[in-house]
Amino acid sequence: MAPQRADEIDLIAFPVFVVANLGMGVTSVLPRWNLRRHDQAEPGLIARQIAEERVTRALLPPSVCEVLARSDAPIRLDAIFTGGGPVFPDLLERIAEKMPGTDVVAVYGSTEAEPIAHLHHRDIKPEDWQAMKTGAGLLAGRSVEAIRVAIREDEIIVTGDHVNKGYLDPAADAATKLKHEGEIWHRTGDAGRFDAEGRLWLGGRLDGRAGGLLPFGVEAASRFWPGVRRSALVGFDGRAILAVEGDLDQLPAWTRAAALIGNVHVIAISEIPLDKRHRSKVDYVTLRAKLKGMAQ
Repeated sequence: MAPQRADEIDLIAFPVFVVANLGMGVTSVLPRWNLRRHDQAEPGLIARQIAEERVTRALLPPSVCEVLARSDAPIRLDAIFTGGGPVFPDLLERIAEKMPGTDVVAVYGSTEAEPIAHLHHRDIKPEDWQAMKTGAGLLAGRSVEAIRVAIREDEIIVTGDHVNKGYLDPAADAATKLKHEGEIWHRTGDAGRFDAEGRLWLGGRLDGRAGGLLPFGVEAASRFWPGVRRSALVGFDGRAILAVEGDLDQLPAWTRAAALIGNVHVIAISEIPLDKRHRSKVDYVTLRAKLKGMAQ
């Protein structure tokens, strides 16, 4: 993230960063919208709050960035940092187009290790866009200096001073902590890889693999297809199913595009369920239950 300025004013949708700002003497502005339904935030209200409070930066979940990208409300900021869920490239592009001159930054991390890596929209190269559009995964950028990142059996693991090394209940450590190179590392559960430039690419949850495909590869690509608003890859009845929310008339086009990525069966769905915290992650458990109901 960019260095803090003494005159910085941050609009923060993540309470933990308010605590960090207090320690650094940076002004924090709390949202006026309902934090339990970020996706229902009213863009005009956000724009007014930014103007009235003279906000210079915003730290927002992708769901709020989606709201802003679809709005006509004029918004001026020096920077937007977004995370707390996958930040797909089409959203970065739409936010950058909506607010030219704003530094748009995607932040990757987890509750136990925040941040891990970040990516400025301006640093995405044409070949990166093409790779994400064709199933290569989600570019997360370079890891932050304060953390060490490694890939172990396709899983992203991290260690560093700000990485949680254990839980209050030690019995919970076995699932996500490991001894590696003489240190305690945190297992993120996310699939990843480094490219030739040392940048981190995300594949999504390891346990979300379906038909040999990782979720983010298919989901990131599909969001560039015509009429797609949201998508989710799941394994169902032994097949890789891509549930797509959007313009149902585009289903034939989605099916053709999916065939170029792999053996993926596309179905149209009225609404993909999301997590209750930030409304930015797919609730895959609820989605599978919904698909089961549709199949009956």
